[in-house]
Amino acid sequence: MLSSESRGRGIQFFSAEVEEFSILLGKLVQTLQNYQRAETTFDEGDPKQVACGLMTKNANTLVAGFELAITGYTEEPFILQRSALEGFATAWDLVHNPERFTAWRRSKKFDSTASISKLNREIPAVGRMYGFLSNMKVHTAPINSVPAIFQSETGPIIQLFGFVPEGKEQTRRTEVMFSLLTSYACLQVTELVFHRYAAELETIAPTAEQDRVVPIVSARHRPFADAAIEHFQALVQDPSTSF
Repeated sequence: MLSSESRGRGIQFFSAEVEEFSILLGKLVQTLQNYQRAETTFDEGDPKQVACGLMTKNANTLVAGFELAITGYTEEPFILQRSALEGFATAWDLVHNPERFTAWRRSKKFDSTASISKLNREIPAVGRMYGFLSNMKVHTAPINSVPAIFQSETGPIIQLFGFVPEGKEQTRRTEVMFSLLTSYACLQVTELVFHRYAAELETIAPTAEQDRVVPIVSARHRPFADAAIEHFQALVQDPSTSF
């Protein structure tokens, strides 16, 4: 497909973001693997074991979403990012709310979107991101009904197969930056559940209260978070930068 050439240019253009994504996912997966090595006997009654499986599954979803973003697709990465957020929120919910885990095990209708609402009390950014992804990107509405286009000297060009014309790589900054924000949030949820198994904590910090942690934005990740906010604010003022 044409998108393979587009992907190569995307990786080069967003090289710093690609490295950051690799660091975030590496920390996330390492934490889960440390837990798996410590808990070698499966117990379906242990919510942390179920949570680990959910997070491992959705780590792949994060990677797939980033692959689509760096290749040049527009709406598709957001669909996977939303799915990953929901999966990680559900994992956190099962560990922290016994009645929810009981409902999960009984195979009753499980409303995973309610997990977002519960996690939002701990990490408000998750709720805001999930709401944006749902209302602006996933649920079909007039605001997202137009196909992806690029502006050119001869007029608008409809994007097909994820291909980004040479020189237009910057138009995919929104998708790439949102991938980083989503991945950071998912690492944060992972560390909230499995902080004892993290080689070092990136996204949370301990408090004076025993066994209590709070979410933070690490100094290492702060430049990417600030750049994302600056980009989104500029985009509101001039949406043409995404075409």
